[in-house]
Amino acid sequence: WFGVIFVRDGVYRDGIFKFSLSLPESFPNDTKAPVITLKTNIFHPFVCPETNKLDTRDAFPEWDSSCHIWQLLKYLIFILEHPDMCLTSPLNEKDEGKGERNNEALEMLKNNRMEFVATAKKCVEESQKKVFDAPAEDDKHAIVFEPWQDGVHAGILERIKNNQTAEIPQSEPTEKATEYS
Repeated sequence: WFGVIFVRDGVYRDGIFKFSLSLPESFPNDTKAPVITLKTNIFHPFVCPETNKLDTRDAFPEWDSSCHIWQLLKYLIFILEHPDMCLTSPLNEKDEGKGERNNEALEMLKNNRMEFVATAKKCVEESQKKVFDAPAEDDKHAIVFEPWQDGVHAGILERIKNNQTAEIPQSEPTEKATEYS
């Protein structure tokens, strides 16, 4: 599955972070949590800098029938809006799984918050610049954004504002959009 998080609060505010969600082979009857992989680079203590995978062990040490995907997505939003919660993780002191996190980001957050915030803001700016980039995967289900086009979007926006339903006019897809058809 593909998704996008539009961060509304905290040091990553206004960030647009694309991600994928992979389900274990025997989901939902698996003790492993689904895996969130950020497709937009982000400097965060719980995101591995090599794999861009989110470490969810604090919230979901074991996945079971009481766990839901919406909770995993809420967790993603929460840790992006509140990275300070990473400082209190009991897993920070354990060697097991340290490679699944960004220890540099954790140390910077702990010891030099101003530098951490500045680095996070650079990630936000980069995410905004890359929002229209084509996905790395060749998958027609990937989320693709295109720049605003008055001829296509203005009429739809007006209908939404006026709570109207109507046929959405089809336009010729842009070159980028045809790559994924």
